[in-house]
Amino acid sequence: MIINLKMLPMKIHYFVRFAGTGPLTPFLPVIARQKGVSAQVVGVIWTILPLLSPMIKTTAGAIADCSRSHRAVFLGGIVVMLASLSGLYWTPHIPSPCFNNTLIGSLNASKSSLNPQGSLTSRHSWPNASEMLSGDPDEGEAVTNVSTGPQGAKICPSSSHTHTVYLSGGELVSHYQFWVLFLYLLLQYCGHVVVITLQETVCFQMLGSAHHEYGQQRLWGTVGWGLSAIVSGALVDWYSKGLLQKDYWPAHVLTVVFLMADLVVVARLKFSIPDKRMTPSAVHRALWQPHVVLILITLVVIGTTCGVLWTFQFLLVEDVALQWDPDFPHLKLLLGLVLGVQCFLAEVPFFFLAGRIIKRIGHANAFLISLVGFAVRLNLYSVISNPWWFLPADILHGISFGISYPCLTSYASVISPPGAAATTQAIFGAAFFGGTGLGGLVGGRLFQELGGRKAFLTVGVFSGVYALVFIATHILLKRLCPANATRDVDSESAYEEGIREKSVEEEEVTSKEGEDKEEADKVEIEEVGLVERKSHVSPSESS
Repeated sequence: MIINLKMLPMKIHYFVRFAGTGPLTPFLPVIARQKGVSAQVVGVIWTILPLLSPMIKTTAGAIADCSRSHRAVFLGGIVVMLASLSGLYWTPHIPSPCFNNTLIGSLNASKSSLNPQGSLTSRHSWPNASEMLSGDPDEGEAVTNVSTGPQGAKICPSSSHTHTVYLSGGELVSHYQFWVLFLYLLLQYCGHVVVITLQETVCFQMLGSAHHEYGQQRLWGTVGWGLSAIVSGALVDWYSKGLLQKDYWPAHVLTVVFLMADLVVVARLKFSIPDKRMTPSAVHRALWQPHVVLILITLVVIGTTCGVLWTFQFLLVEDVALQWDPDFPHLKLLLGLVLGVQCFLAEVPFFFLAGRIIKRIGHANAFLISLVGFAVRLNLYSVISNPWWFLPADILHGISFGISYPCLTSYASVISPPGAAATTQAIFGAAFFGGTGLGGLVGGRLFQELGGRKAFLTVGVFSGVYALVFIATHILLKRLCPANATRDVDSESAYEEGIREKSVEEEEVTSKEGEDKEEADKVEIEEVGLVERKSHVSPSESS
């Protein structure tokens, strides 16, 4: 096996960057609910964050291309992620105005966990006993006088499914704790999308014409993500043993260590920046093609599906696990294993094969397979009753996300005009991540109205229907707009032709710039020679 030493630093970046976000990022919806935010409000938050993505990504990409400051923007995104994810640990819990009497009864039945002063043991000393009601159904916080509830707090009605009582959205906005939490979530998301834009741009620049090898670089991010998520889940369960609330301190430590290492790696990456500066007209011409518009719409749909998955899958897994066994002892470990399956049994092999698959069947067919994979996967989620069955079901993550994401970045790289790689990647990424915002909005509404199972069933059926619409529209456009066939990159030969076209364009730009520079140098030499000749002319000659 031959190791490409040129791309080794990029592989290391992907590993440490995703190992730094894997311990926390996939658990953020669960952490938000534990802080006292209901599932519906979690959906609203994860709607707002991705909807800001188009502005954040395109601005960052344009700044990097126009100012040719790719490394500075890259490092800035990592710093923002590091600071915000670290700050989440010290975010205060959101107080609840009342106590659930079912929870109080269950606490009274657990007197063995009380200390001699009558309060629950915990690593933390909470400033307000009314902050108790935030977290998973089997989690609470330190509380005194549990038999009667805290002074001044009223008893809330019991719930047959959960002991947790959440504030409404209108009530949440009056608490500063909510805004601190939202600010950290917003900042980490801004850093996240900026880093994604710049890392894909730099990776394709380093690969040159070997675009099909992108998946072999990106899979190391999956390895880092999966390892850190599994280790983090196990450490959080271990560290929180004996506590009524999960303590994510080990996950925060892993995040700081790996992201600090990534700052060093990115600072030493060796990549060149094209001399050609971005022109908006060239970007517009590249994007306003029928097939490209269809792909952008498809990315919004895929992003919407991913938004539902990323925001609500862990909430569904937790709900199914607690319905299966109210005292399910391996909750966070199960979530870590789910990520492990998605990474090692799904993403790694498909990222490795993605380039070959795309070259063989084309981008359009690859997107079709991805849509079908999402449809089957979400429909399976809707019928699972034993939580351990989520593990084999998530092998389909490779067919769905494992193909679509390399296809997204590869297509954006192939059609990008010279000097506008970061901007084009940002626009395609904005379509995808903007879709995840819609997924948070749609998923939150469906989760609230229909419940977790039916919500995933609905989105799965929609993905299947859109797959049929997509392939029918694609075939129609091929017949109506044959001139755009190469830009569609629809087969192995067309893929390679698209790569060659892009290389020729870049060579022509470089050649033109070289000719312009030679012409400018020649003019400058002639001007200097003229000045020198004039300086040697005698006064009589000049008169």
